[in-house]
Amino acid sequence: MNFERIYKEFFKRIYSYIISRTRNDAAAQDIAAAMWEKVFKKLDSFDADKGNISQWLFAVARNEVNMHYRLYHVRKFFNFSDYEDFNPPSGEKEAPELMEAELERQNLLKAMETLSGKERDILALKFYSGLNNREIAVMVNISESNTGTIINRSIAKLRVLLEAK
Repeated sequence: MNFERIYKEFFKRIYSYIISRTRNDAAAQDIAAAMWEKVFKKLDSFDADKGNISQWLFAVARNEVNMHYRLYHVRKFFNFSDYEDFNPPSGEKEAPELMEAELERQNLLKAMETLSGKERDILALKFYSGLNNREIAVMVNISESNTGTIINRSIAKLRVLLEAK
C-alpha cells in the first residue's frame, strides 16, 4: 500500500472526525500528526482480512483521540493553571451572519455534550468521517442495527434540545 495515496485520500475525512471529537484545532492537529505517524510506521501490519483500510484508519484515529482525552484528564488533574483552555477574544467584529452561525455551532456543541460518550463517538464517526453503519458497528463492537438505532435516537435527542432554544 502506498502511504502517500492513502494520506491524500483520507486526510480530510479523518481530520474532520478528529476535529469533531476535540473541537480544538491545535489538539486536532497534534492528534492527526500522531495518528498519521502511527499509520506510516504500522502500514505493513494492516490486514485486509480484518476490514478495509478506511475502518483501520478510523480505528487508529479513534484510539489517538481517546488517548488524548485520557492524557488530558491526567494533565488537568496535575495542572495548577485554571487558564489552560483560555482563548482571548480576537477583538475583530464579525458579520451578523458569522455570529449567528457561531451561535448555532455553539448550541449544537452544548447539545452534543448532553449525549453519552458512545453516542457522540458514533455520531462523529457517521457524520464527520463518512463511515457507514456497518463500518461503525465493527469499530465500536456493536451490531449494525444497534448502530442505526443509536444514531437515530441521538439525532432525535439533539433535535429536541435545539428546537427548545
